[in-house]
Amino acid sequence: MTETVGSSAWLRRVFEEEARDDLFAGHAPQEQPVLVLLGGQPAAGKTRAQHAILAEHVADDLVEITGDDLREYHPDFRRLATRAPFEMPAATAPVSGGLVKLALDHALERRYSVLLEGTFRDPGMVTGTATRFAEAGYRVEVVAVATPAPVSRLSAEMRSLGDGPNEPGRWTPPEAHETALAGSAGVLSALEALPHIARVRVFSREAQLFDNQRDAAGEWEKEPVAAHTLRHEQQRPLPPGTAAQWLKDHSSVYARAKRRPGYLGAQTVPTYARLQDDAAQMLRILSGRAMAPEFLLHEHQRRQLDLEHRLPSGTFPPRPPRDLGQPTTGERHGVDRRGPSLGR
Repeated sequence: MTETVGSSAWLRRVFEEEARDDLFAGHAPQEQPVLVLLGGQPAAGKTRAQHAILAEHVADDLVEITGDDLREYHPDFRRLATRAPFEMPAATAPVSGGLVKLALDHALERRYSVLLEGTFRDPGMVTGTATRFAEAGYRVEVVAVATPAPVSRLSAEMRSLGDGPNEPGRWTPPEAHETALAGSAGVLSALEALPHIARVRVFSREAQLFDNQRDAAGEWEKEPVAAHTLRHEQQRPLPPGTAAQWLKDHSSVYARAKRRPGYLGAQTVPTYARLQDDAAQMLRILSGRAMAPEFLLHEHQRRQLDLEHRLPSGTFPPRPPRDLGQPTTGERHGVDRRGPSLGR
């Protein structure tokens, strides 16, 4: 009988024959194992934090487990990523989730130290994993990566488009980014409240922003404000130079999206609507500065017209007004872009 992809039997076989060695070969069980939970919205830019964690925990011999990477064990991953990118996330989710579970079970049973990367979207799952490992005698640390919403949103789209036909992208559904953005601070707050979390850190893409550890009495050495630090950075306005570069990158991304047959449509409308509102924010930042805001505004308006032409009628908000001080398209249609709603 042929096993169904993603079934318990299929997952067990793939884990034992392929994934287990790929993940654990070269690593050794530890007498005092560590679990490091690394999280942030998709495309937050976890690389710097990941390097810092691995450098600091060399002696702990961390096994890196990343759910997104495990999607590639799906036998149809490359075809899905190249020819059916909008189907790929849902089709590969059972494989990714199932292999993560088996990998964590294997690590816990044999006491391997683990660096587990995720999006901090589900508080029950994340706190449950932390508690499970802590109760098994692991030291549990948390690292969150904080990135302004427009930056990660655009980076996710860059990643979705890939690097060409031989390097397919990995499409991120808009709701995956937005729900993680909205929920990550709450998950971090829940983790901060757990008595068995030994250390909490927050990184931006550029530097460490916050570091807190428990003292000998089990109390935090500093006020536990990791969640506040994360949310503040996610909502931070970009400086003018960065805003100008963001607009250039956005133009490049949109040009690539236009060249990709069938890419601009119902599946990508939410992302490009938000990116248009993000672009309006960047234009406000540049308004009144010697950074050619009128030229950039005209480009923004041309892009809006192009989107309206390409997408089905009524699926995209009307183009923004010329006055940079007026509300964005999303605000005029009931989408609040102020404050915490950047995480929606």
